[in-house]
Amino acid sequence: MIKLYDLVGKDNLSFSPYCWRIKYLLNYKKIPYQIIPTTFTARIKNNFFGESRLPTILDNNEKISDSFVIAKYIEKKYFDHSSILISSSNIDSITFINNWADTFLNKSIVQRILNDISFHLDEDDRDYFITSRTNRFGEHPRDYQAKNLLIINNEFLQNCKFLNIHLSDRTFILGDKISYADLILAGSFLWGEKVSTNTRIDDMFEHLLKWKEEIKNIFEN
Repeated sequence: MIKLYDLVGKDNLSFSPYCWRIKYLLNYKKIPYQIIPTTFTARIKNNFFGESRLPTILDNNEKISDSFVIAKYIEKKYFDHSSILISSSNIDSITFINNWADTFLNKSIVQRILNDISFHLDEDDRDYFITSRTNRFGEHPRDYQAKNLLIINNEFLQNCKFLNIHLSDRTFILGDKISYADLILAGSFLWGEKVSTNTRIDDMFEHLLKWKEEIKNIFEN
């Protein structure tokens, strides 16, 4: 059985967008897996990970990291005609969405939730998170988030507008069928929802909200 090392906070709260991409994929393909809850500091202290980040999976003693690498591995090894989400015909489009989400959507989300994440971490993880993110962004997460929340026409709003327009003539990101591209974006939006109230999608983005509800229904059923 696949072991999935999943980033968690207090009370095993799972919030990583990259980990959710893989959990969505495994759930959709109905592949059994075991979750190994792993905190920020637990990963750093465990030599098993080395330079690997989360998610990391262990499948028959094969360790694989990076959510997109994991997704392509799972699709190839556990190939099933009835649940193909990554194929030769859509891999270029999915690669684009993966890069766009990592570069633009996730950036716009972290601008609105960075400090809120710290409240969902245990003390050791909170200290690590605040120090590492202060170094990364050049200011305390509290100040970084507060500054960005003051921006009216913010990047998150712009990204929602872009996706809403894109989804105005299609059910899913790449057309009429769900693909891994949808799971990438769903993981990002869920990340925000898990730790904050600052990434609520505005009601004016009806196509994006309809897509989000469609994804929710697929995984609830």
